[in-house]
Amino acid sequence: MKLTLPWLRILWITFVLALPAVILYSLFTRVVKCPACYLFEDGGDGLKNYYTLDYYVKHDDGWHFTGMNYPYGENIIYTDNQPVLALTLRWIDQHITDMDRHVIGTLNMLMLLSIYLAIIITYLLLRRWMIGRWWAFGAALCIIFLSPQLWRLHGHYGLGYVCFLPLFLLLLDKLIRDKEKKWIWGISSGILIVVMSLTHMYFLLLSAIIVFSILVFWWWYNRKDKIAVRRMVPALLGVIILPGMLLVGLRKGTDDIVDRPTEPWGIDNHTITFETTFFPFIPPLDKAWTTILNRNKPITERVAYVGMIGLLMLPAIAFFLFRKREDEVLNKHVKVFLWAAIISWCMAAGVFYQNGFKFLWEAIPVLKQFRGLGRFGIPFYYLYLLVCTYIAWHMFRRLRERELGAIGGYILGAMFLVWGFESWLNIKAVRDPVFRQNLWLATAKDDYVPLLNAAGYTPDSFQAILQLPLVAIGNEMMGVTRGFWTFREGVHASTETGLPMIDYAMSRTSISQGMDIVQLISTPYAKKRRAEHFNDKPILLLCEEEFVIPAEKKWIALGKKIGTYKSITLYALPSSVFKSVSLPPIPVDGKDVPCTGWFDGFDDHPCDTTMSGKGAVPITTDQTSIWAYADTSAVQRSWIVSFWSRVDNLKGEVPVYRMMETDPNGTVTQNNGMGREVILWSEAYGEWIEVNFPWTTLGKGYKYELFIDNTGPVIDNLLIRSATDTCVYHFPEMTLYNNLPIPAAK
Repeated sequence: MKLTLPWLRILWITFVLALPAVILYSLFTRVVKCPACYLFEDGGDGLKNYYTLDYYVKHDDGWHFTGMNYPYGENIIYTDNQPVLALTLRWIDQHITDMDRHVIGTLNMLMLLSIYLAIIITYLLLRRWMIGRWWAFGAALCIIFLSPQLWRLHGHYGLGYVCFLPLFLLLLDKLIRDKEKKWIWGISSGILIVVMSLTHMYFLLLSAIIVFSILVFWWWYNRKDKIAVRRMVPALLGVIILPGMLLVGLRKGTDDIVDRPTEPWGIDNHTITFETTFFPFIPPLDKAWTTILNRNKPITERVAYVGMIGLLMLPAIAFFLFRKREDEVLNKHVKVFLWAAIISWCMAAGVFYQNGFKFLWEAIPVLKQFRGLGRFGIPFYYLYLLVCTYIAWHMFRRLRERELGAIGGYILGAMFLVWGFESWLNIKAVRDPVFRQNLWLATAKDDYVPLLNAAGYTPDSFQAILQLPLVAIGNEMMGVTRGFWTFREGVHASTETGLPMIDYAMSRTSISQGMDIVQLISTPYAKKRRAEHFNDKPILLLCEEEFVIPAEKKWIALGKKIGTYKSITLYALPSSVFKSVSLPPIPVDGKDVPCTGWFDGFDDHPCDTTMSGKGAVPITTDQTSIWAYADTSAVQRSWIVSFWSRVDNLKGEVPVYRMMETDPNGTVTQNNGMGREVILWSEAYGEWIEVNFPWTTLGKGYKYELFIDNTGPVIDNLLIRSATDTCVYHFPEMTLYNNLPIPAAK
C-alpha cells in the first residue's frame, strides 16, 4: 500500500499535466508544427497587432515604435504590441539570437501555452478550495475552453492570455488565506499586475476592480478580527496601488504626446447584458439569438457567456450568497470572490456608469481611456464559474452525506456533459479560422522587393510608404478608415522592405498628428506640417487605385509608376511635392467673389475659437440646426455643401451631420445622417477639418435643414455653392477659395 499511493499520485499528476497538452496539440497541430506559418487573424486589428510587434523587434529600441505614423512614430504602449513581450524579444534579438524569423511563431505559441497554463492554474485554485480532484480537473478544462476570452485570439492578442486572471486569483487566494510568506504572494501579485498591464493596459483596471472588490467584502466579512484587518487591508491596497503608480509613472515618463484623445468613443456602447451573459453565442447555438431573442448576435466586446451551467446555477448562487449560516470554513472566502464577480459584472454592464456614478469618469478622466466596459466581463466569467464549481461540489457532498452520493454523482456527470459539450463547441469555433497562411508577414522578400529592383530601386531608395486610400485610425475624435481593408498590403510591403508607413492604425493617437496626415493629402494651398519632417528621399506610394478619392488621385498623378503587384500599383513620389505650395487663381484686386448659394462665417455668434472672423457655432445640444432654407426655385439645382469643424483632444469631436428634406405637404422625404467614419476626409487646416458633400434641391416649396447631431464640435465657415461656381472670400487670417483656406501672406 505504501508503494501504491505515491504511484497513484504520480499517475494523476501526469494525467493532469498531459491531457490538456494532448487536447491542445490535437486542436492546433499545424500551428505547433510550424508556429510562424499561420496568423490567427490576417486582417484588421489582428494583422496590425502582429505587425507592430514584428516591426518593433526587427527595427526599434526602447519605448518608441517607428513602423507607422512616419516620421513621428508612437510610444509602444499605444501600438498593441505587448510592450513587455516586445522589450523581451528585442533584448533576445540583440543579445542572444536573431529573432527575425521567430516573432510571429513566438507570439502564437505563447497564446497556446497560456491556454495550457490556465487549465493547470485553475485546477490548482479549485483544489485549494477543497474541491474533489476529478470535478476540479473537469471544471478547469470546461472553464478555460468555454472562456469568451479565447475569442481575443482573433485579433486582440494582448487580451488573449487566458492564464493571467486565473493566476492572479490564485495569488490573491494565497495572499489572503496562507498564514506564512504573505509578502511573497503580495509581491508576486504586484509583479503580475505589471506584467499583465504591460501586455495590455486594460489588465490594470481589471485587476484594480478585482482587488478593491475583494478588499471591501473581505473587510466586511472579517471586520471583527481587528488584527487580521490591520494586516490584510494594507497588503491588498499595496498590491494594486504600487504597481498602478509604477505604470502611470512609466507611461508619463516615456510619452511626450500632450494631445491624446481624452474622450474616446464607445463607453456607452460596449457593455454586456443579461442575455450576453447567459445566452449562447457559439455556433451553432448562436441561432438562439435570431430565433428566440430576435436579435443580432452580439460582438465579442459584449460577451461574457458563462454557459448553460452558469444559467442553471443562478438560483444556487443567490441562495449561497444570502445564506447566513456558515458551516464551511471556506464559505465566507468564496463569497468574497462571488461579490467581486458581481461588482465586475455591474462594471461590464455599465450599471455604475449609467446609474449615478458617471461623475467618477469626469472626476478621474483616465477612466475614460478604458472605454470597453464590456471587458470587465472577463474577470466576471472566471470568478463566477469558479464559485459555481465550488457550490456544485458542495451540493454533491451534501447529497453524499445523506447517502445520496450516486444521485449527486449523476448530477455532476450530467453537468459535466453539458458543460463539456459547450466548451468543446467554443474551443473548436475559436480554433477553426486560425489557420490562415502567413502571407503578409513572411520573411521572404519575393513580392515587393523584386518589383522595386526591376524598376531600378531598392528599399533604401525611399524613406517611407504612403498607402492610398489613406488609413488614419486611433485618434478617436476622427477616423480615416477608407483603406483599412487593404492595409494588409501596406503591412506586407513594410515587412518586406523594412520601410515605415505614414499611415497608421493604433490607439489614442495624437489629435494633431491625425490632422496633419489628412493635411498631407489636402490641396497644396498651405505648407504641410508633416512634410516639414520628411527628408529628400522619395515616398513609396502603394495604391489601390480603384478606391482612391479625387484628393488622393492628384498626388498619384505626380508620381512615377514603378509597377503592379496584384491590385496594388506602386509609384515613386518625390517628397518635395508635399513641401511645395501651389495656389489657385485669385483675383488680384483682393475683392470677394460671391457665388450662387449661401456663405455664413457665423460672425453673429461670437466665439473664442474661430477659424476666421469673430464667430463660430459651438454645438452644445444634440440636433442643432445650423442652416435652413425654403426652396422657391422652379427647378432642381446641384450644390456642394461644406463647412469646417474644430477637432481637439477634449470635447472637440468631428461632427455627425444630417440634412433633412421636407416636401411641400410637410412630409420628411430625406433625413440622412453621416457618421465620422464614412466621411471622405481630405481637407485639414491646423485644428480644423472640412466636411464636404454634394446635395440636390428640388425647388417648388421643398424645405431643407442642416443639423449637427452630436455635441462638442465647433462649426465655422459654412458654404453652400452651386457645383459649377467658384467662390472667393477674404479675411485677415486667410482667403477662402471654394471654402479652402489660403493663409494670408505675412
